[in-house]
Amino acid sequence: MTTDNPQTLRLDQIRIDGGTQPRVAIDEQVVAEYAEQYSNGVDLKPVIVFFDGATYWLADGFHRYWANKKIDCEYVFADVRQGTQRDAILHSVGANATHGLRRTHADKRKAVLTLLEDDEWSKWSDSDIARQCCVNQSTVTRHRTSLMQNISEPRSTDSSRRTYKTKHGTVATMNTAKIGRHRNRGPDSPNPVRQPRPALAQTNLNLPHDPAYGARAIVAAMGVDYARQLIDSLTSYLQEKKEGAV
Repeated sequence: MTTDNPQTLRLDQIRIDGGTQPRVAIDEQVVAEYAEQYSNGVDLKPVIVFFDGATYWLADGFHRYWANKKIDCEYVFADVRQGTQRDAILHSVGANATHGLRRTHADKRKAVLTLLEDDEWSKWSDSDIARQCCVNQSTVTRHRTSLMQNISEPRSTDSSRRTYKTKHGTVATMNTAKIGRHRNRGPDSPNPVRQPRPALAQTNLNLPHDPAYGARAIVAAMGVDYARQLIDSLTSYLQEKKEGAV
């Protein structure tokens, strides 16, 4: 359901790092075209965001979002709907099916896999998933079958070696005998007791190919302090890699 009275939101109010980006990549040419239209006073269709009471999750309109960034506009018209981050994700998989930049086969595949790889949504029928993602049911069936084949891939009879399917479709074998052993301990030595650590926060960003826009996305999503720490970490990592330490 759309609204006839879109709200004006600041771009820094909108979260873009919640897995709600429906496309595989941002098209910089489309961003430039939209930016030009905004500069000429054209009112493009409002972006769609879901508000959970604390956070606005962008679900449709990433190219329009970046177009406003490109012209240094701090605001965007938004169709604000009540809902959670998952509601935004669910909406996003069918976004752009009838408007905006035409979806690629990779975009459609990403939408379908978003639901098939989810514990809850994967229980939906192929027809329901197809309807939500605005694709043919045969597309969903094909991807579900592929996923099931990967899961059911047989293991080697050797318990210390396990077979798995690579992303290229070939079968490889992994030696698991030494997993969990400390390199300086004998086979009969007890394993050290490890203290649990909190899980690292994940950004889960679909960054634009242009590093300048990627940097803006990181700052918008994670804040200036995180971006500065990331710069220091990247500089250190690249220096170590150059010296052969990584």
